[in-house]
Amino acid sequence: MGRAFFLMFISVLPIIAAGIPLSCHRESTVVQDGVHDYGPLMDTIPVVRVLLINDKREAQVAIHGCYQITGSLTDVIEQGQGLPKGTISISNGGIRIGNKHYNHSELRIVTQQDGRIELNNVRYRGEIRILQQPNNKFSVIEEIDLESFIAGVLGSEMPQAWNDEALRAQAVTARTYAMYKKKVNRDNIYHLDMLELAYRGVANETSRLTKIVQDTKGIVMVYNWNIFPAYFHSTCGGHTEDVHHVFGKDSIPPLSGVVCNYCNNSKHSSWSKDISKSTIEKKLQEAKVSISSIRAVKTVDPGAGDHGSRVEIASASGTKEMNANDFRLLIGPNNLLSTSFQTKSNEKSITFSGKGWGHGVGLCQYGAQAMAQKGFPWAAILKHYYPKIELVRVY
Repeated sequence: MGRAFFLMFISVLPIIAAGIPLSCHRESTVVQDGVHDYGPLMDTIPVVRVLLINDKREAQVAIHGCYQITGSLTDVIEQGQGLPKGTISISNGGIRIGNKHYNHSELRIVTQQDGRIELNNVRYRGEIRILQQPNNKFSVIEEIDLESFIAGVLGSEMPQAWNDEALRAQAVTARTYAMYKKKVNRDNIYHLDMLELAYRGVANETSRLTKIVQDTKGIVMVYNWNIFPAYFHSTCGGHTEDVHHVFGKDSIPPLSGVVCNYCNNSKHSSWSKDISKSTIEKKLQEAKVSISSIRAVKTVDPGAGDHGSRVEIASASGTKEMNANDFRLLIGPNNLLSTSFQTKSNEKSITFSGKGWGHGVGLCQYGAQAMAQKGFPWAAILKHYYPKIELVRVY
């Protein structure tokens, strides 16, 4: 790895690092199964903004430990030791917490390092911002360093009892995805929400998981020295899917799909589900899809992983097509586990017989666990599911 290569790399690192300044220009060394380590290329661990609550009228909040409350500026409005549980609401043009009214459209609550902010019975570290929205609603955004965020994500996205190497692979995957979202949403008020990465604050943190995250601190995947959306899912069913086929995004080698011979032990590798036609009709109508008296549903244009790109719905009002993943999410991702399915239409229901759980793009979690059990290290797992990547430590 020569100096010229390194100079090429740092020229594109602002893309990888979402605009965070660089430091320490030095030659690369290679550590941990091919991770490119240039020393600290960022001055600090990046902070991500996570949407915790969106457009709600009420939420419960409590503060554990020393805290400060500031307005949209930096002036301290209030400080103290702990705040009992109270209701956040919007009233009289300001924000109310419990029986206190703050004449501000934005509040920032900051705790000391060992303090916690409890929001709807879930405890978070870091800082939160309460932002007033129209119609007496508000949103809450947490600002947290990326490593603490990944420690909170890891135990929610993957069973904590799984193999360390699978968990390390998941940590790098989640960090890469979060860094990508930070880059593409850098001008938005938040970078990502809890629907994108399962996250319950400190609830699922353990000393073991924190150590596993620390083992891969600052490591992300890049392709052509650009960060990319490192999607992942539970079970692919034998072959992961091309990102263009599922999400319509440009296909790149790391997200083009690979054979997976490792997830057969997942209980979701094959499944069958009866869903009533009335339930399907109701879900579609709630999404403003005009349809009645469904007769049949089938996937169209299956990809290499057999996930349908589109779904064709035959009904008394005609035949409609829609994106297969959108259809799955409308019906419910825990009801219709994937878009790799065959159907049988009954009088009042449709039997979906399929394989896999999730959208099928990127890392197959059950496959990663099986690879780890067979002795594959975390870097090899990632290079299997994301071909042609490089692993880079950016801080």
